[in-house]
Amino acid sequence: MLSVMATIQAQPQHADALGELLQRLAVTSRGEHGCTIYRVFRSRQQRELFVTFEQWASAAAEAQHMQSAHVAEAFQAAAALLAAAPEIRHFDEL
Repeated sequence: MLSVMATIQAQPQHADALGELLQRLAVTSRGEHGCTIYRVFRSRQQRELFVTFEQWASAAAEAQHMQSAHVAEAFQAAAALLAAAPEIRHFDEL
């Protein structure tokens, strides 16, 4: 099992649009082979800050996800909404 957490910072004026985009990405990603969890969170204190939490059956399943057309489209659409590049981290459960 591979856990992935991404921290995503929107430009303040684009926070709602980015939130909607991330929600659509999550719905599509949940249907992918190997995805067991795909959740999106928005900070209550800093509304332009988002975190995704994903769990994949394997690193190969996550790699396939990252190569999918819907992820490429989401990254392209998000580019103009972001304040910085997303920070994506991979974790193993202890």
